Amino acid sequence: MQKNNVYITYYKSISALGINTNETLLNLENGNIPIYTPKEDEKFKYPHFIINNKLENEKTARCSNIAFNLLSIIDDKLINIDKIPLFLATSTGGIKETEKIYKELIDKKIQYPLFQNHFFNKTMDDIKTKYKNKFIDGYTFSTACSSSGHSILQAYKFIKNGIIDKALILGIDTLALTTMIGFDSLKLVSHTGTKPLTNQRDGLSLGEGGGLLFLESNPKDTPHAEITGCFSNSDGYHISSPDPEGEIQKQCILETLKESSVSIEDVDYINAHGTGTIMNDEVELKTIKSIFKNPIPVTSLKHFIGHTLGASTITEIAIAIAMLKNKKIYQPKSFCDPIDKDYIPLKTIQKDVKYFLKNSFGFGGNNFSILLKII
Repeated sequence: MQKNNVYITYYKSISALGINTNETLLNLENGNIPIYTPKEDEKFKYPHFIINNKLENEKTARCSNIAFNLLSIIDDKLINIDKIPLFLATSTGGIKETEKIYKELIDKKIQYPLFQNHFFNKTMDDIKTKYKNKFIDGYTFSTACSSSGHSILQAYKFIKNGIIDKALILGIDTLALTTMIGFDSLKLVSHTGTKPLTNQRDGLSLGEGGGLLFLESNPKDTPHAEITGCFSNSDGYHISSPDPEGEIQKQCILETLKESSVSIEDVDYINAHGTGTIMNDEVELKTIKSIFKNPIPVTSLKHFIGHTLGASTITEIAIAIAMLKNKKIYQPKSFCDPIDKDYIPLKTIQKDVKYFLKNSFGFGGNNFSILLKII
């Protein structure tokens, strides 16, 4: 059976690095790690988390606001499309708005407005309301940090097998007290700022943002990248920790390469999950080294944008495509003491990348890997 190719014709990211590609690349080039703090009345007691204050819009739920900002890049494209499936990924959904509702309930300012202004369906409803009759189906994915990876996988399979010919994928997550306190209770939050893939790593810094990918099998415009293969599995080892042996993560990467029909030697770069936690970085690099015997560059974008949870896969793919089309692999100016000097570059490097691997490994052993070809 003939299989379709799957191309990325549009992409966009929103993160602490910027709300468009030019701003993102400029901040990457400067090598600075942007740490933002919320308004005084919203402050967390923890010192490091990463958001973008340019996205403030009190009239719109924050998840929906990020969605509208992302969708602006394809407004012209949507005019000429009658129906398209929408794949939405998130792990925190509208938790921030939920917290606001609960606070008003406690203060006895309101009665409980069930499901009106929060939870996952709110963002999907807001999008469908603004873009009337554009989306034939809506799918929501929430599998912790691999959420947007699984949304990409599903859309990829649909297009690959000729079920649909195009798809719009959004991954969005916003910062909330519930998320911060939950991760801190697991002793996973850095109180000094995340330092993925270094010997000084002491945890993650939570971030927020989102990414957009527009996939097509027969694009009229020159695509930016091609998805050559992706795969997911689960190790079922622990609710929040990976299997220390990394065997299931290894299988996930190998199956992705097999699906892609690309040899190990053809992969030029790996964009790691790289959370900055002790166990996760150790297991991921151990897995990578067991497959890629000859060292290739491995970096984590979470230095710059924090861990955007369910949105991390798609957000980091969009940023990686932008930086690789710029023929660079960026590291922060402050980067030092990598856990492996052969694989992890000490500074920003110039490199022409054709194939790159992206890993996303979430709670519950949810693993996702994808191989992309830069065009």
